[in-house]
Amino acid sequence: MIRITNKIEEANLVTHTGTFHTDDVFATMFLAKIVDNPVLIRVNDPSGANDKAIVYDIGYGKFDHHGPDALMRDDKIKYCAFGLLWKEYGLKYLKELKVFDAEKLFRVIEENLIMQIDGIDNGLFPKVEAPYKLTDLDKVIDLFNKGWNEDVSNDENFLKAVSVAEIIFDRIVLKEDAKILATNKVLEKMNDIHDGILVLDEYMPYNDAVFSKEDSGVKIVIFPSNRGGYNIKPMTVSKDSKELLVNFSKEFWGLHDDELARISGIKTARFVHSTGFLGVTGTLEDAYLLAYNALNNE
Repeated sequence: MIRITNKIEEANLVTHTGTFHTDDVFATMFLAKIVDNPVLIRVNDPSGANDKAIVYDIGYGKFDHHGPDALMRDDKIKYCAFGLLWKEYGLKYLKELKVFDAEKLFRVIEENLIMQIDGIDNGLFPKVEAPYKLTDLDKVIDLFNKGWNEDVSNDENFLKAVSVAEIIFDRIVLKEDAKILATNKVLEKMNDIHDGILVLDEYMPYNDAVFSKEDSGVKIVIFPSNRGGYNIKPMTVSKDSKELLVNFSKEFWGLHDDELARISGIKTARFVHSTGFLGVTGTLEDAYLLAYNALNNE
């Protein structure tokens, strides 16, 4: 729990006051995880902070990116405060969490979260071609800055934003750690594929593992459905493509239950999606039959 103070000598976390952004909000959230008894002050001038305080996003120090000598990545994306703090403490934090592969997870979070925050905070805005506006992470955090007619301390709103940032960050760590673990498990399973069919004992993300090999040989994946039975999913030609490597017979597309079972001759066939990207059967034996239908339909 972060405590706000108005006495700078009490604070062990010091950042800027006024309008807050994703950078200082996420930086504060992260520091609260690694600093004992976090006491925060938001100020215009950090002079007077005690020697042990971490000063960030203000003051031109180690964790500020506003000075002329700000650290920049090889890809020309400059580190912001959160990026600098993650670079310094992120790996140690993940190791203490005892995640599956701390070094890989450190890089994944850097790529999937940190660089986004760093880029936007340093003025590198993504170009999105869409007939609508996107509510991105930066806009979500900005929702917590007080409105012009809102009678509330912006420090209170800052702490609300920090709590939201913590939920998002914790979920990213959890999900990305799970994906890395899944990739490791799927790679092991890929040592035992037959006829291009990969069978998983439970659903887990498999695309990263399959596409990590130039020619994995995997054409179809079978795994238990969370609705019962088994899902049969043809792979796409590439990770970013929607084009399928193999297709179920088109006469199956959009059919379900008795009609699909009658047309296909597969007793427990339950469903084939109208675009052919998914089939469902009641038994593993029939899942193989539907998979072979797609393989033989090339």
